[in-house]
Amino acid sequence: MVKKLTMLLVLVLALLLGGCVQTEQRTGTTGSVTDVTGKAPGLANQIDPNLKRIEVTVYRVQKNGDTHLIPEVVKYAPGTKTLAEASLDALVNTAPTSKQLMNVFPKGTKVLGVKVEGDLATVNFNKAFAAHGQGSYNELMMVNAVVCTLTEVKGIRQVRFLVEGRPIDTISGHVDLSEPLRRLTGMIGKPLKDDE
Repeated sequence: MVKKLTMLLVLVLALLLGGCVQTEQRTGTTGSVTDVTGKAPGLANQIDPNLKRIEVTVYRVQKNGDTHLIPEVVKYAPGTKTLAEASLDALVNTAPTSKQLMNVFPKGTKVLGVKVEGDLATVNFNKAFAAHGQGSYNELMMVNAVVCTLTEVKGIRQVRFLVEGRPIDTISGHVDLSEPLRRLTGMIGKPLKDDE
């Protein structure tokens, strides 16, 4: 019985991890982006300061307990934020437009910053983000909503988590945050229809 349970857990883990493998990992080749424009690096993350509102795609959690994140386009006033900061701020601080979706971030959660270096985004939250007692579902969905939202920004492929400027290994012991995380494509569902 224990052997069967162990095999089942290994299979589930393999399926979850298999869905998030990036193309370069499958092909064995890695690429780099060469700036042929002569412009400063990181411009894909910049926003035209003349824009009053932008559209960003954020990933929301379903109220029915489904483990698929639902993409939702949000209009957001970025101010002086980078695209990565604006996207994450929109995820944390806006309410879903659909009644089927919810915001799982603990009350008082604030984005203190997002630093992008190469394909890695390092996010810094205040301590409210790491409030204990969230449960495995909320922790899993919240962390992956952050990863999926930030990997919508061109060039970002992985996300590292900080709280008050310090690395964290986990929030409540359900998701390992000791290493940068990549998008789990198997967790992404289809956008909801307007009438849902």
